[in-house]
Amino acid sequence: MASTRFYSTKKSESWHGAGISTADAVSNIIYKTPTAQKTSSHIHVLNCFMQDEPGILTRATGIMAARGYNIDSVVVSRTEIPGLSRMTITVNGEQAVVQQARKQLEDLPQVWAVVDLSDSKVVEREILLIKLSTLGAEYLACAGNSCTPRQPLSPSAVHQRERELAEGLEAENDVDLSTAAPHVQVIESSKRLSYIRNLANMFGAKVVDVGADCCIVELCAKSERVDAFMKITAPFGILEAARSGRMAMSRSAKLSLFEDASQEAAAKDEPAPDLSHLPPS
Repeated sequence: MASTRFYSTKKSESWHGAGISTADAVSNIIYKTPTAQKTSSHIHVLNCFMQDEPGILTRATGIMAARGYNIDSVVVSRTEIPGLSRMTITVNGEQAVVQQARKQLEDLPQVWAVVDLSDSKVVEREILLIKLSTLGAEYLACAGNSCTPRQPLSPSAVHQRERELAEGLEAENDVDLSTAAPHVQVIESSKRLSYIRNLANMFGAKVVDVGADCCIVELCAKSERVDAFMKITAPFGILEAARSGRMAMSRSAKLSLFEDASQEAAAKDEPAPDLSHLPPS
C-alpha cells in the first residue's frame, strides 16, 4: 500500500508540475474518449397477420425484397382463428427503412396487422432436424435421399487416397468403416451414437430416429443455440439439416396478479439513465 500511495502522489505532482490539475486531467480523459457509435441496423422480427389467400406470401416478401433486404427466415403458419395466418419475418436492416416496409405491408388489403417485436420481450424458438453420421465424417452414407447432395471428390484427391492406402500409411488402430465387417460397423456406430446422445441431452435435444449408419436429432431452441449445436456436431458428419426459421411470440404483459397496473405503467414510462457521459469501464 505504501508503494501505491507514493506512486499516486508522484503522478499528482507531475500533473501539477505541468500546470494541469487532477480534475482537469480526468475531465479531459472523459470528454475526449471516443464513444461507441450507435447503429440503427439490427435484427428485426415482424409478425404479420394476414388472410389465408393465394399469392399473399409472394406480395409480402416482395415488399421486403424491393428494399434490398435479404430475409433471414420466413415462417408461415395457421392461427387459432380459421382463415387467419401468422407470418414471422426476420430481417436485418435499419430502423427507419424497416418501419417504411412495415407500413407498406399494412397497406395490403389481405393484411390485418403487422407487429414489430424487435424491442419487445418475446419468446423465440427455432426447430432443427439434423441427420448425423454414426460412422464418422469421412463415411457419408449418401444412398438415395439420405443426405444433401455434395460435390464429388476431384481425381487428384481420389488418387492421393488410393496411394495412402497402397503404401499403408493408415494407422493400425484406425478402422476403415467403409470396408470393415458389419459387426465392427455396429460397434463403432454405437460408440458415436452414445456421444451424440450426451451432446443432445446437454442442449435439450432428443434423438428421434436411429439407423444403421446415421441418426436424426431434433432441437427446439433459440437460433443462437441451434447454431452452436450445429457447430459442435459438425465433426460427426452432418448428412442433412433442416431449420424451420425463427418463430416469436410476445411474453405476457402482466407478470403478477397482486401488482397495481398503474405501478407497472409508471415503471415502463421511466426513462433509462444516460450513461454516455461516464468514463469507460
